[in-house]
Amino acid sequence: MKHVAVAVGSVVGVLALLTGCSGASNSGGDTTCRDFLAMRTENMDATVARMLKERNGRNSSTTEVVDTRVTTLAACAPPDRGDVTIGDLV
Repeated sequence: MKHVAVAVGSVVGVLALLTGCSGASNSGGDTTCRDFLAMRTENMDATVARMLKERNGRNSSTTEVVDTRVTTLAACAPPDRGDVTIGDLV
């Protein structure tokens, strides 16, 4: 019985990783501020990293991703920017 519980737990864990626990999609620079602000920090960083890679054609450093996330958060803060894409702001 213990082995069955471990197997079920493993399957649930893998499914959560595959489907994305938060339900957030990574649309890179096409992500709206509303969606970006609703993300967890890890998802924000992944979205920013994808946006930067789309722009630069290379992977960005962790520092660049974090700095851009902070800038994007500030740019998305005004309430009238909910439908603006992050790629248009930073």
